[in-house]
Amino acid sequence: MDNAGQWSKEVLQLTMVNAMDLWVEESTRYKGEEEPSPEHPPSIQYHSPMGRSWKYRRRIG
Repeated sequence: MDNAGQWSKEVLQLTMVNAMDLWVEESTRYKGEEEPSPEHPPSIQYHSPMGRSWKYRRRIG
């Protein structure tokens, strides 16, 4: 491998190592009441303005 190829391989390796490492400065685990669990989002339901009956469905064509 030529000098440029070796250099680019080393740069790629350094880039991958630095990009793939995750530096964590605080604990990612919480115990007890330190971090409350997230609340569930409200349930959203769609109701058709025509109602649920099949009689009100429109035919196209």
